[in-house]
Amino acid sequence: MIAPLSVQALLFDLDGTLVDSAPDLCAAMNHVLQQRGFPLLDLQQVRHLVGDGARTLLARGFWGEEAKPPLQDPSFEEAVTLFLDYYRLHLTDHSRPYPGTSSMLQHFQQQGVPMAVVTNKPEALALAMLEQLQLRSFFSYVVGGDSLPQRKPAPEPLLFPLAQWHIPAQEAVMIGDSQTDLQAARAAGCPMIWMGHGYNRGISPESLHPDRLLEHFAQLPLCVHIVHH
Repeated sequence: MIAPLSVQALLFDLDGTLVDSAPDLCAAMNHVLQQRGFPLLDLQQVRHLVGDGARTLLARGFWGEEAKPPLQDPSFEEAVTLFLDYYRLHLTDHSRPYPGTSSMLQHFQQQGVPMAVVTNKPEALALAMLEQLQLRSFFSYVVGGDSLPQRKPAPEPLLFPLAQWHIPAQEAVMIGDSQTDLQAARAAGCPMIWMGHGYNRGISPESLHPDRLLEHFAQLPLCVHIVHH
């Protein structure tokens, strides 16, 4: 039996960690691809492309999964706007929290654990999604991809809520589903728990050595020991 991680605070990624949002991202992506005359993608393909924000998602949808968003390309920026305008109206048509999410969050909220969402989704969309799925009240901070000058895998988005709480990074844990989350946690100096139900882009989590690898949120209370200072 591996000893639980002793932590004071929990930081959660959003897409692929708390919420299975791929169906609505897929619909928004195909809305743009159709308008631009590109072939449409199925849900499984889109699951492999999610994780680094809308601009990277679109670039991968247009040009393949290693693509990067172009710089200063007006046509691409129009496509991003088209994507976001559509997505904003359909954020939670089919997106749902993963099984056990609400009861897990209630468990930690009742213990008085500080919790934040740290995502690369634009802050306004992250807030709207959490509101619509009745998860907003669990989190004292929601740090989006545009909340700070830096975004994950930089450490600053993780360090921001910790600074407000006066909690050192090594006493918090990042809970995510991607290499981006793991790199951000390593850069910040906090442990990382990988949720295997998310969008790992076909990467084997074991090969990246997260501190813990879980398949279901029911396991989370067993693998962290909450320390109150």
